Amino acid sequence: MITTYVLDVGGARAAVDPGPPNSYTPVDADYIICTHIHNDHCGAAGHASKPVYVHEKYMRHVVDPSRLWQSTREVLGPIADLFGEPRGAADVRPLRDGERLFDAIDVYFTPGHAPHHVMFYYRDGGVLFTGDGAGVYVPEIEALFPTTPPPFRFDLYVESLRKVASIGAKMLCFPHFACTEDVDLLRTHLEQIRTWREAALAVRERGGGVDDLIAELRRSDEAVAKIAQRGGLLYSFFLQQTLLGLLQS
Repeated sequence: MITTYVLDVGGARAAVDPGPPNSYTPVDADYIICTHIHNDHCGAAGHASKPVYVHEKYMRHVVDPSRLWQSTREVLGPIADLFGEPRGAADVRPLRDGERLFDAIDVYFTPGHAPHHVMFYYRDGGVLFTGDGAGVYVPEIEALFPTTPPPFRFDLYVESLRKVASIGAKMLCFPHFACTEDVDLLRTHLEQIRTWREAALAVRERGGGVDDLIAELRRSDEAVAKIAQRGGLLYSFFLQQTLLGLLQS
């Protein structure tokens, strides 16, 4: 479901995105830092029993995740139960845009995928932890595609991508699902999301839905055909929610 990365920073260890409650595996870390508070990324924060850093304006939803869980179930239906119900975290701390965490990790507010989305740049390694702000990267099928569930903000997403593309990162680490030194994927994805957005607008104008958009994109982006062939959650969760968000934005 997700890859959790652990960094050694100034004598401490920070885990990026602990994942969903139902698949949480304890990690050797002193702190938890979340790219955003969606349940598949930060849902296990309360299970970790460590100090948790999240976007400064959304801390209350990690202290008491009941409303977030209710919203997750309304949007995702039975898929939400695959993630499991989050617990409240006892020690939740704010992330602020532009700050340097642990004197090692630069914090970038990157809304678009979600208003509480954050990317982390580990300066010593030149590593950008993208969260869901630069797509889903599946190296075994050589596929990159957006993850843009509703409510999606295309304008903010593009602005955020432009911001982090200028950092000069040497490596990208995607929680879904791997790292790569191909940092040009940021620019590739910027073009991709524009193409998908245009296709979504055209399909919506014709009164079409998700299936129509899939058919449209299969003709222009081989990643869609690869995902459809792979099936599973890649198709039923990631791709379906992405296209729904594009059509509704």
